[in-house]
Amino acid sequence: MDINIFDNYNIRARLSVYIILISPILLTLYLLYEPVRTFTFSAILFTIIIAFSNYLFALQRYLQKDQKTYSNIAAKFLFVNDSHINSYTKQRYYQKLCKLDDNFSIFNNPSDSEDFETACYSAIVWLRNNTRNNKLVQEENILYGFYKNLISFKNTGLCFTFIAIIILLSSSKPIYNFFQSQLNTWLIILDTFFLIFCIFGVNKKIGITVAEKYAYALLGALDSMPIK
Repeated sequence: MDINIFDNYNIRARLSVYIILISPILLTLYLLYEPVRTFTFSAILFTIIIAFSNYLFALQRYLQKDQKTYSNIAAKFLFVNDSHINSYTKQRYYQKLCKLDDNFSIFNNPSDSEDFETACYSAIVWLRNNTRNNKLVQEENILYGFYKNLISFKNTGLCFTFIAIIILLSSSKPIYNFFQSQLNTWLIILDTFFLIFCIFGVNKKIGITVAEKYAYALLGALDSMPIK
């Protein structure tokens, strides 16, 4: 088991996502079947979830390999023709990048050329590697990572919720007595909430907004970076 999953980023941006997505099944099993509520079973189940999350980390990277929309937003903010950042601020960023690294001399002559856009992508990679100790950037990065992971596993979350509903329905025999149990009623409400959350609460529009906040924080960190 990789102990590094217990660092701040992995707990908040990754592990918390997996717990949210699998919670419909966990809560359904926990409330319906008393043996599941024993300490031993809970400890074993938690250990399995933590161990399995290592595989999910790898799966997450695979699912996101073609999702360039969010990761490129910060770079696009530096494009000459992009309007998210005003021209005066953008010029200040260009000048700062030139001073921070000689390889960014292309920012002395901004243009809409392909080479300049490539330099923008490179500058964002450089910024990510050199702002790891910036608390504001780190906080926005965690939120961005959390929501990006939610979007990646949206369909997985829907599948888990449907499985939880199937488990719940199969536990009630005969089925027409389903709503005579208050527990069943509360669980179906809970599962319905998770369905609504996955369908409407996890969407690309919110994802782009979160990614833009991260982009602003990342580029804004340039103003406080010391020139070596």
